[in-house]
Amino acid sequence: MAKLFRAVLLLATLAGLPALADGTSSLIQSVPKETSLANPDLAFARDAWVDVIRHARTRLDFGEFYIAQAPGGALEPVLQELERAGARGVKVRFILSARMLDQDPAAVARLRQVPGLELRIFDLKGVSGGILHAKYFLADGREAVLGSQNFDWRSLEHIHELGVRTSDPVLVDRLQEVFEVDWRFALDKTLPPPRPPLKVQPGPAELVASPPFLSPGTVRPALEALVQLLDQATTRVQVQLLTYSPVSGRDHYWPALDNALRAAAVRGVKVQLLVSDWMYKSRGLPHLKALTLIPNVEVRVASIPEASTGHLPYARTIHSKYLLVDGKTLWLGTSNWEEDYFEASRNVEVILHQPDLVKQAGDVFGKLWSSPYVSALDPMKTYAPRKVD
Repeated sequence: MAKLFRAVLLLATLAGLPALADGTSSLIQSVPKETSLANPDLAFARDAWVDVIRHARTRLDFGEFYIAQAPGGALEPVLQELERAGARGVKVRFILSARMLDQDPAAVARLRQVPGLELRIFDLKGVSGGILHAKYFLADGREAVLGSQNFDWRSLEHIHELGVRTSDPVLVDRLQEVFEVDWRFALDKTLPPPRPPLKVQPGPAELVASPPFLSPGTVRPALEALVQLLDQATTRVQVQLLTYSPVSGRDHYWPALDNALRAAAVRGVKVQLLVSDWMYKSRGLPHLKALTLIPNVEVRVASIPEASTGHLPYARTIHSKYLLVDGKTLWLGTSNWEEDYFEASRNVEVILHQPDLVKQAGDVFGKLWSSPYVSALDPMKTYAPRKVD
C-alpha cells in the first residue's frame, strides 16, 4: 500500500499537480497573465479542473453562472476533457443561469453536443429576482471544485481567483445535495421543504449556501454563518472581494455585514478589506470610504493593468471572495458582499478550520495586499470609474 501511494504521488507530481489524498482539500488559484501574483504552493484552477474531469468515471455535475470561451483560451483543454468524458460514457448534468445564456451562444451550443450531457437552465426571476451565481462541479459524488472561478477562459488566465478542490466527504455530500436541489429547481421550480434551525456540529469543514429558501435542510444559510464568524473574531479579519456594498435595490440599506465589520473594529479587531477598482463605479463607494474612517479598519483597492494585447471586457481584476478570521478560519466561496448574493441568488461557500489552507490563503492575501497593484482607498479623493466592459 505504501508503494502504491508513493507511485500515485509521483505521477501527480510529474503531472504538475499535488496529489489530493482522500478526505482532504486544497486551494486552487488563477492569476492574471503578466502579473507576479502566482503562489508557487498552489495548483492552477485550469489544471485542477482538467484533472478532476479526466478521472471521473460515472458522472459529472456542474452548477455554473455561465460559459465563455475564446479561440486558444484556457477553457479549451477543460472543454476537450469534458468531451472526452462524455465520449467514454460519463453522464454529465450541467446547469446554467438563464440570465447569462447570451454571453457565448457558440459555447452553449458546444456544451449541448457533449455526448451524454443534459443541460438545464436555472431561472430565479419569478421567485426572488436572483440568479445562479455559484460556480461548482462534482465528480462521481466523491470530489468537488468550487470557488470564484467562472466557467470562463478569462477567469482562468486574466483574473485573480481562489477556489478549493476537495474530497472531504462532508463538503462533497452537502454540495451534492445542493446540486440535486438546483437540478430539480431548474426543471420545474420545485423548492425544498422549509429548513428547520440546524445545529452545527463542530468539525474542520462546513458547506453553507444561499439563498436560505433554496438550501437543503442539512446546509446552513451562508449569511448566518458569515455574521457568526465576524462576531467571533478577536484579533484580525482579512477580506478579499470583487465588490462590497451595504446598498441594494433602490437605495435600500442592508447593514448585516457592514454592522458586523464595524462591531469587530470597535472591539479592537484589525480589519483589512481588499476590493477591486470596479468599486469606483459602485453606489457602495461612499460607504466603503466611511469604513476607512473607523479606527482599526484599512481598505485597499486593487487595479490590475490591462494585458499587453489590449483591453479585455470583464477581466483584469480581482474576483476572489474569501475571509480569514484570526489566522484560524477560512471562509471561501462565490458571493460578493451585497444583499442579493445572500438573500436572492444561489451561491455556495466553504468554511475551513484547517491550518495549512488558512496559511496558504493568508499568503495569497498578503502577496496581493502588499503588491504594486494595490493602493489605500482615500476617503477624500474622487475616483474615475474604470472601463469594465
